[in-house]
Amino acid sequence: MRKLNIAEFQEHHRGPTFTSVLPGHVVQRGGFRVYPEPNFRTHDEPGRHVHTVPEIFVIVQGSGVIETDGAEVDRFRAGEALLFEPGEDHHLISRGDQPLVFVWMHLEPVS
Repeated sequence: MRKLNIAEFQEHHRGPTFTSVLPGHVVQRGGFRVYPEPNFRTHDEPGRHVHTVPEIFVIVQGSGVIETDGAEVDRFRAGEALLFEPGEDHHLISRGDQPLVFVWMHLEPVS
């Protein structure tokens, strides 16, 4: 897992890009989520939650903790991007006063 600050992304004439985060990858699919409840845990199904492709979360609002392999390993807050590698078990847990709002993207290598 890598935690990045959006302000550190490589600038482009239209604003920051993800190209500098994981070169050679494009967005395969993605979405926007709002979780108003504190202590909400993403991917709350039983067992590990992994993908065969990298996944990026861009935190728009809120804060909380990052859980990998069942352990809390770091904190996150608005303005950060979290990159999880293929096969890495991952969950976000909302722990702030504000609702957790984020954009998620699955990436795939450029063919």
